[in-house]
Amino acid sequence: WYEVGGGESGYVAVDPVNPNIVFAGSYGGEITRLDRANGQTRNVSTYPVLALGQAPSTLKFRFQWNAPILFSIHDPEVLYHTSNHVHRSRDGGWTWEVVSPDLTRNDPARQVAPGGPIDHDITTVETYGTVFALAEAPGVPGELWAGSDDGLVHLSRDGGGHWENVTPAGMPEGTVNVIEVSPHRPGRAFVVLYRYRRDDFRPFVYRTDDYGKSWTFLTDGGNGIPADRFVRVVREDPVRRGLLYAGTELGMYVSFDDGTRWQPLQLNLPPTPITDLKIHRDDLVVSTQGRSLWILDDVTPLRQLTPKMAEAPAHLFRPRDTYRMEIPGGSRGPGSRDPENPPEGVLIFYTFAKAPQGEVRLDILDAQDRVVRTYSSAASGRGRLPAKTGMNRFVWDLRYPGGEVPEGVILRGGPPRGAKAVPGRYTVRLSAGSWAESQPFRVLLDPRVEATVADLEAQHELQTRINERIAETYQAVRRIRSLKAELGPQIERLERTGQTAAAQASAETVERLTAIEGELLNLRFRSEKDPLNFEPKLDNLLAYVSNVVGSGDGRPTEAMVEAFRELDRRLQVQLDLLKALLSGVVTEDGGPRGPAEARPGALN
Repeated sequence: WYEVGGGESGYVAVDPVNPNIVFAGSYGGEITRLDRANGQTRNVSTYPVLALGQAPSTLKFRFQWNAPILFSIHDPEVLYHTSNHVHRSRDGGWTWEVVSPDLTRNDPARQVAPGGPIDHDITTVETYGTVFALAEAPGVPGELWAGSDDGLVHLSRDGGGHWENVTPAGMPEGTVNVIEVSPHRPGRAFVVLYRYRRDDFRPFVYRTDDYGKSWTFLTDGGNGIPADRFVRVVREDPVRRGLLYAGTELGMYVSFDDGTRWQPLQLNLPPTPITDLKIHRDDLVVSTQGRSLWILDDVTPLRQLTPKMAEAPAHLFRPRDTYRMEIPGGSRGPGSRDPENPPEGVLIFYTFAKAPQGEVRLDILDAQDRVVRTYSSAASGRGRLPAKTGMNRFVWDLRYPGGEVPEGVILRGGPPRGAKAVPGRYTVRLSAGSWAESQPFRVLLDPRVEATVADLEAQHELQTRINERIAETYQAVRRIRSLKAELGPQIERLERTGQTAAAQASAETVERLTAIEGELLNLRFRSEKDPLNFEPKLDNLLAYVSNVVGSGDGRPTEAMVEAFRELDRRLQVQLDLLKALLSGVVTEDGGPRGPAEARPGALN
């Protein structure tokens, strides 16, 4: 966190071209300009006159302490600020021009010194008759909408040259807190007004589809948002027209039909005032008063939801395309992550009208329809696939299966992680009983990294090969331990029956098996600190290289390739020794094992 300027109030506007430049507001119309590159902060106020302690009627411009500051969507050199007028700068606040008349009721009775009768307390938060909301049409340069804190709405379609009063008929005097201009159709906008300061807690939301010539009232108190729950903000989804999000004094609501009906969208959000909303990269970002910032991960299910889907016994939503990203500080292995909520991955949503009785399976398939990963509701532990009534959410962490480590084996740095998915086309398949559904999605290359898809394919291939060799290592360990478990009782029986030579041969075989096992993993490890006390063997060395290769996004270095090549050679020596030994291991009757035991597959 760092301070960006301004004061305890006011908007913050970040230069869309250079994010090191930040404009921040405060009371009395103050604006500061921070340049993080050099640490300099300058005052670039529209009219830098101290407004404290003065009656609003004596001021040249009436600035609210929450006066909007925003950059133009269409011209990054244009900066807007509002008093009872709209101000515009084209040079970073060096000069300002007034581009509107007074857009308020300009009631002299409301411009006397506030406070009294004993004392006054004038900080400009009490200043009334100001432009409290300003918005620019996303698709139309020069289209500006302005709302005042005394209940007026004005529209300019020529960049501030001319303004028209388009206040909804019947809208009471109150604070126009937000104007949301639709990204879907010219002339479409939403106005949010509140009157709680007048002891009126009714919600007021209006919609126009014809530049304010007519308005539709969307909150009558009986269509979902209670009559005593005033609204602070409404935003329209930038992808699905008519999908509206409303922030009220006590939480969140959503409408799928242009505001005709509303329903709660509270989930785990505390009942708290919602002060603003923004859709950013398919996530709904919510600012609250007193409860911090919240993010509803991935609104694509809401965009896809239809009455037919909602009534279906089961439905799998199409996942959004997901960037392959590396989370800083998140590459220290699975022990540092929550498997249920990984910090990165593909968000998969699905619904069941009734929780399935049998197993539910979720498969991830690559572009060649090969299964990459499988999850099940029958699994145990934290990786279990949820399958409850209603909406379910699961996150694929973009990883192929990692290495399974035998119980009791200690690895410095944790188990080998699965290789990360290479950018490309994938499919998710969900099945429950006789029902199954598939949806496509894409894993996207992080545009910030320099690696190519070919680089990531090389990384994936090497890490996958290392993990395969780790699997072979532990496969050999399991086979050795199984044989040793068999040979122990066999040696006792041979000794009891006087077959001393056979018993001695079997004992020597156990010793040779133990020697190979001791090269595959250190048999002295008992705690997480033992890799510091005793020499790590092949399993630890391979797991370390695997996680090193999988760190970050990029082609493996020559050093990584060479390190694996040497370990691969050393591993093969031990596997060859084991294979040769297995071909001559004696059976209970003292004879050699058959040829089947000597085949490569005999280690399975």
